[in-house]
Amino acid sequence: MAEPLVSIRGLTLEAATRRGVARILSGVDLDIGRGRILGIVGESGSGKSSLANCLLRLLPTNVTRIAGQVDFAGADLLALGEPAMAEMRGTRIAMIFQDPMTALNPLFTIGTHLVDVIRRRQPGLPGAQALEKAEAMLRHVAIPDPRARLAAYPHELSGGMRQRVMIAMALLAGPELLLADEPTTALDATVEAQIVALLEALRSEVAGSIVFISHHLGLVAQLCDDLCVMYGGTVVETGPVTKVLARPHHPYTRALLACEIEADDEGRLVSIPGEVPDPVFPPPGCVFAPRCPHAEAICHAEVPPLRAAGAGRTAACHLFERLP
Repeated sequence: MAEPLVSIRGLTLEAATRRGVARILSGVDLDIGRGRILGIVGESGSGKSSLANCLLRLLPTNVTRIAGQVDFAGADLLALGEPAMAEMRGTRIAMIFQDPMTALNPLFTIGTHLVDVIRRRQPGLPGAQALEKAEAMLRHVAIPDPRARLAAYPHELSGGMRQRVMIAMALLAGPELLLADEPTTALDATVEAQIVALLEALRSEVAGSIVFISHHLGLVAQLCDDLCVMYGGTVVETGPVTKVLARPHHPYTRALLACEIEADDEGRLVSIPGEVPDPVFPPPGCVFAPRCPHAEAICHAEVPPLRAAGAGRTAACHLFERLP
């Protein structure tokens, strides 16, 4: 197997709250393959966005502890000094944020945003050439009348167009690692499909790998090569997306899939009973045990390790070999 672009081992993230210390991520182990799209799925609060923010080291001020190792092309991102990490952001690692309206500066035009990215890569490029390059990239991501859009402000564009601007900025950065943090959440279904189709068409233009964070398994199945399922700040299952979705090993993955495609006998949508775990007072043993229909005594007593579950697959479940 080829060496991964990113290798994450034992990543733990804790933050102070009024109720005590919250464990946001707990011993995350994950590899991001070179030239592949990794989908990360899970309910809200599962740690998906926190994991992406750790890769960029963009963390809130209440974080009290970050531990583990994040090896990116030979460099441990957690051990880098802030100046070296700042050089990584927007060049070797780029991010498409969930809400472009808050990620784009409302005081600057679209052209200013794009030219700033271009000049970060090519400091000596004349302004006219930078604008030409920015216009060409807007055209490339299918924004109509790109020259006029350069003079527009973020609030003058639709949500779908703002998200296309974010994609254009990421492509102009030429990153080795592109993080897409639920880039379609605020969009209607038609525009969502357009953005996913655009990412699929542009995947070859990212030099390295893409991490696509979503709560929508259907989008992940359409776009991604590999899948990581997160729950309660832990990784519960990984593997090639087609194999995981065809026969999930972890009960939580099965529950998510049932919520996507099934209804009960009365035609109502399926849901997962119970609530996501409290990060301040997590349950003992398996973090999913309180909601798991297959849980046994060992599940409530011991934390299951993330272990091999077939070719290229892992699962954190004591019982996956015995599940029907």
